[in-house]
Amino acid sequence: MFSKLTINSVVFLLLTAFTVAVAIYFRNPLLVYTAVFMVVTNAVLFIWAQYSVRGMSVVRRHPSSGMATHSLTVELDLTNHKPPDRYGTLGFDLHRELTPGQDYTPTAFLVAPAGITVSAEYQVTPPRRGQFKLGPFYLYGGDPFGFYKCWRKVEEVTEITIVPNPVAFSFTRPASASLLKQDELETVAVAGDSTEFMGVREYMEGESLRRIHWPTTARLGKLISRQYELNVAASISALVMVDEQMRLGSIVENPLEYSLRMVAGLGHATCVERYHLSYLALKGTDYDTLAGSGHSFYQELSLYLARLAGAGPIAWSSQAKLILNYLPANSCLIVFCAELSEATKQHFTRLAARFRSLAVVTFDRKSFEVERRISAPGPRMSFGEGYLSFEVQYGDDLSRVLGQVLARTSMIRSQV
Repeated sequence: MFSKLTINSVVFLLLTAFTVAVAIYFRNPLLVYTAVFMVVTNAVLFIWAQYSVRGMSVVRRHPSSGMATHSLTVELDLTNHKPPDRYGTLGFDLHRELTPGQDYTPTAFLVAPAGITVSAEYQVTPPRRGQFKLGPFYLYGGDPFGFYKCWRKVEEVTEITIVPNPVAFSFTRPASASLLKQDELETVAVAGDSTEFMGVREYMEGESLRRIHWPTTARLGKLISRQYELNVAASISALVMVDEQMRLGSIVENPLEYSLRMVAGLGHATCVERYHLSYLALKGTDYDTLAGSGHSFYQELSLYLARLAGAGPIAWSSQAKLILNYLPANSCLIVFCAELSEATKQHFTRLAARFRSLAVVTFDRKSFEVERRISAPGPRMSFGEGYLSFEVQYGDDLSRVLGQVLARTSMIRSQV
């Protein structure tokens, strides 16, 4: 805790020092009484200011996760543990990690009765995905005359995970998938209703009684449910090459954040569209991977994307095996990388022979070096050996980018 002297307090202290000096010099009783009164008044006001921020605790409450560019509510509970009642208590909640450029939000507690918890709240909009800390919290108070002001630091630190804002796009189911026979389609287990019966399993709490397989239940003496599977009409893979070039730009506007928003859009679309998504992020010697579809998969994928950190050079000699191991060969592969060099073109040509289709999303890195640069409508498409390449610039409409990537890839493959 530390104190802050206002202009009034500085003037009052100088006047008090002058009065004490005059009283000592002249030894006049009236001057002595005046000096004593001013010294005592300064001491009382200073102690009052110190006490105004003591004996109180603060607890912060907010959701465990939020979405980038969407506002969320943070609630603060202030408890006054000691009498008397406190009035006009001001607080400052720090969240510079969550909102760069806005270090704190002031909150006011008009009345804090003794032994009672009072609440205040504020809205904050995180501009980017990631894991962030909120806090500490600072209490600000003083004496009734405003001579002395005191700050008290409350070590109330909480964490929140901000998931990327998914790109909404017009989904075009890859035409090549419709050419497959029913028994060639990939299948995944689902909890909902389906016409494809896979087998039976033990009943899970909360399931509909209509799913119970009564003959097996009677034979085993416990509830047994039907297990269904879903024929996936399309399988899409997303590969993100996380090197240092992907982070070029601001902390909000850079190729990596663009890529993760599009991957999040692909994951979100599996909640309503009938396709399976496989995700793989390569970051030096480390990697993240996840596969699935539906709401639970999208929630888990969002957390993976929010926590993605680190970067490193892509070693194709060793990481090409990861791509083939974790991404289905019969899927439509979308690669997000910073640039398309001659070496990477050769690698993508070889990958194109292993996947149903291949689309490469690259970025005009120079456009990310200039703030607020307005780019032409994108993406800019070109053809490689067995794959399509789309270049994205700063400010491009990511919904349009992702829709065109899927539509063009589907069109080309249907002609093969």
